[in-house]
Amino acid sequence: MINFKDTRTLITTIVFVLLFIGFLFTLSTGSLQAERLGKPEYYFFTKQLIAAIIGFFGLVLSYHIPLEFYKKHIIKIYFGVLILLLAVFFFKSINGAHRWIIFPHINFQPSELVKFTVIVYLAHYLDKKYDKLNQFKSGFLPVSLMIGIMASLVLLEPDFGTTFIIVVISLSMYFIGGINLIHLFGSIIFLIPIGFVFLNHGYRKTRLLSFMNPWAYQYKEGYQLIQSLTAVGSGGLFGKGLGNSSQKLLFLPEAHTDFIFAIISEELGIWGPILIIGLIFYLFWLGIQTAYKHENKFKRLLTLGLSLILLLQAIIHIGVTIGILPTKGITLPFISYGGSALIVQMFMVGVLLRSVKEAENE
Repeated sequence: MINFKDTRTLITTIVFVLLFIGFLFTLSTGSLQAERLGKPEYYFFTKQLIAAIIGFFGLVLSYHIPLEFYKKHIIKIYFGVLILLLAVFFFKSINGAHRWIIFPHINFQPSELVKFTVIVYLAHYLDKKYDKLNQFKSGFLPVSLMIGIMASLVLLEPDFGTTFIIVVISLSMYFIGGINLIHLFGSIIFLIPIGFVFLNHGYRKTRLLSFMNPWAYQYKEGYQLIQSLTAVGSGGLFGKGLGNSSQKLLFLPEAHTDFIFAIISEELGIWGPILIIGLIFYLFWLGIQTAYKHENKFKRLLTLGLSLILLLQAIIHIGVTIGILPTKGITLPFISYGGSALIVQMFMVGVLLRSVKEAENE
């Protein structure tokens, strides 16, 4: 039997331990990155702390919102987020990408909201249209078009990493929710050439080639991966000690975001990564246990989706860091610097905690 009170305590504890680790390494690595950019020493740490505070209020808010609220208002949520996705193209690009809605002193990335929206939409659709999931025109096609619109807008920003996450989480929920397997595998076959064409163009082709052979591009596209592998490998069993990373001394770009796992590995050795991976997998397991205590299919799928996407992001981030996946710019949940990502992740944790509470009362 699950002790739901203990489950809520465990989930909260895991998240706050990961947040604490994130603060330590954002402070350690972010100060150097801030110096490089001519910003105050605590620039990134301060922004991450503010995001965590906002995220905490988001967690408290979502914990008090019944899960049925999202089901009832999913169409409004969907089109609200769609408008935000379109709005980014009216703001100036940053590093050649239109991913942010820009305000004074703060930028917000709507694509982070897409992850949550897609999970809610699919949980609702797969529950409501359960009797039509074997049909193509009335079951599979409508939901795929709705998800495809959002994924296409994210891809146009361009943000291939988030698009990849949207596609993988959608296919996973299709499978769990009972979509016709012929349609599911057909969609995978359809998406493979699209992904190949997209990756086989411009800088993305070079990035893919540098992933397969980083040493051939060691001074350009392969530089980040080589520095990341150097950091991970030099950590050894016990690490260099907290704060003693050499790769964060501007050798490894984006050390506070896309490659923070490498710095953790370098400073803490193998035990830091084991702790983080263990906590994230345990968080996922608690979510899975909660999901299957729900008799309501919408709640079960929503809980599964939220648990899976946090795990998926962690796997991709770690995979990029250790060189088994191409660079995608995905943050490590609760740890990497990134205000939009952290706020949405905290909100999703609140929904997960609400799911535990409602499972307790069923």
